[in-house]
Amino acid sequence: MKRILLLMLLMTSVYIVLAQSDYYIKKAQSYQREAEYYQKKADGYRREAAYYLKKAEGYQREVAYYTKRGDLHRAKTYSRYAENEMDKYETQLRYAAQADDKAAMYLRWAADALRKQ
Repeated sequence: MKRILLLMLLMTSVYIVLAQSDYYIKKAQSYQREAEYYQKKADGYRREAAYYLKKAEGYQREVAYYTKRGDLHRAKTYSRYAENEMDKYETQLRYAAQADDKAAMYLRWAADALRKQ
């Protein structure tokens, strides 16, 4: 998905150079900036997701440790922590996918603006 977005970004940049109508050029540039913004947001969401995944893995190790020691109450607590972190992980991935979709939409709009001239 990221490669497709970068390819569309490059195509949009080429279209901008070749376009002649100021209105449509400015509109396309505006859409391209929006696409870049959402792509950066998606990257940030993916970094957050990786952070939450690491935390969940750490809690899972704690669950295994306390289960092995026979402390089931503490193991259950850490298991709940791990589930919460996994929920946060999935939420961040969902946000990243939505931001990717918005970025692609803005790139399509930029390409359409350049075709209208």
